Amino acid sequence: MDVVLLLLSFIVALFTAITVGDLRRARRDRDSGEVLPARDGPPPTHYELAYLAGGPDRVADLALALLAGAGAIRLARDGQAHRVVSPPTAARHPIERAVLAFVEARRGAHLFEIRREVRRSPALAELAASLTRLGLLAAQIPRADADLLAWLRWLRTAALAGVALEVPAMLVQRTVWLPLLGMVILVGTRIVAQSELREWGEPGATRVGTWRARQELERARGRHPHRATSATMAVPIALYGLGELPTPADPPEPDAGRSGESGSGGP
Repeated sequence: MDVVLLLLSFIVALFTAITVGDLRRARRDRDSGEVLPARDGPPPTHYELAYLAGGPDRVADLALALLAGAGAIRLARDGQAHRVVSPPTAARHPIERAVLAFVEARRGAHLFEIRREVRRSPALAELAASLTRLGLLAAQIPRADADLLAWLRWLRTAALAGVALEVPAMLVQRTVWLPLLGMVILVGTRIVAQSELREWGEPGATRVGTWRARQELERARGRHPHRATSATMAVPIALYGLGELPTPADPPEPDAGRSGESGSGGP
């Protein structure tokens, strides 16, 4: 059984390496063929960075965090968001207005519901269109590349399942080296697969950032390192997610989520 599992580990790793190689060539071909308009004006706003770094779900997370920081939404222990005040919505970003309207209409909503609403909102479509005009977001992922991404997601899951099989095999057969080698191969395979999927804007990406977008993200991450102290929480959450929210012992700056900065701020 150990030999069989090790052989399966090699097969999963081989197919992953081939698939990742094909996807990387597709990215290089796409980047080399890009003809983009000149990038003038200010750097991307935090909502633009959120879309480029984490897709629609990151945009929804950012809006929820900023609204909670501004006191417009209260996050309950059961995971629901409730609207508690009614500030002037004209000064807020359109994404935030969409979230506020949805939460108020439902008298509370869970994070997954808010993400779903943001994905299908006109405000998100306009944000994506704006990024496309700026040369930061490419068109739809080609069907062949989408199929490769789906296959790579399946291989990533297969690698995790293989690790789960190696552990009981190690205990039952009382052998160490072959299952351990298989686990190392599968863990490395999963890391490689996840890294490539992240380059394509996972999870569930249908649009992909351009070479210029990756440059903008690198610059923003250079100015705002992961877990570094920041005067505002908007850009760190846009780049890295809700894990950047301050702990209760380290509250945000009073103006961290001020609505006036939500629509036009940059890193």
